[in-house]
Amino acid sequence: MEHVADERSTWNYFWQQVLDPVWFLFFDGCNLTRESWKTLEQASFSKLKLQHIQAPLSWTLVRPHIYGYAVK
Repeated sequence: MEHVADERSTWNYFWQQVLDPVWFLFFDGCNLTRESWKTLEQASFSKLKLQHIQAPLSWTLVRPHIYGYAVK
């Protein structure tokens, strides 16, 4: 499970892009704009099961999440 960038057509995505450089500095290298699912999809796993969800968190910027599993 990991928080990821929101859909590009959302205001949340816009704010993630704007705040990402400062976020990186204040939150120990964390990225708001990482699209981790793309890297996982390109990794040639024999099985990859991911779901995109909006986690029930108070900070809107970190609500977009992926979770799932991969088999080598």
